[in-house]
Amino acid sequence: MADAIQDSEPPKAMPNVVPLDIAGAGQTRLIVEAVKESVAELKSDVKDIRSHRVSDLVWHVSTLAAGFVLLAGMMIAAYFKIDDKISDISKASTRIETKLDDLVQRIPPVQAPAPLKH
Repeated sequence: MADAIQDSEPPKAMPNVVPLDIAGAGQTRLIVEAVKESVAELKSDVKDIRSHRVSDLVWHVSTLAAGFVLLAGMMIAAYFKIDDKISDISKASTRIETKLDDLVQRIPPVQAPAPLKH
């Protein structure tokens, strides 16, 4: 009965036996070895990508943040320049209005023409 239970289980360790060169087995073996090398390179590339993905994300996010700060700084600087120009224009327009008021006060009032007699 114990032998029946052992026979129904799959073997735990398989012996490492090289297959015979039967009808293209050698070519198949070369293809398998080439695929194993390619897969090993892909695995190492995937491990490299996984190890650098967080640092790459941090780099992209920090670049985006730096660009945002730079853009905001440029907008603030432009605002202050425009504000200075507006205050200069405001001062100049106030001076012009004052001079125009002085000129208007110096002009004598216009007299109505005398009515024509027919």
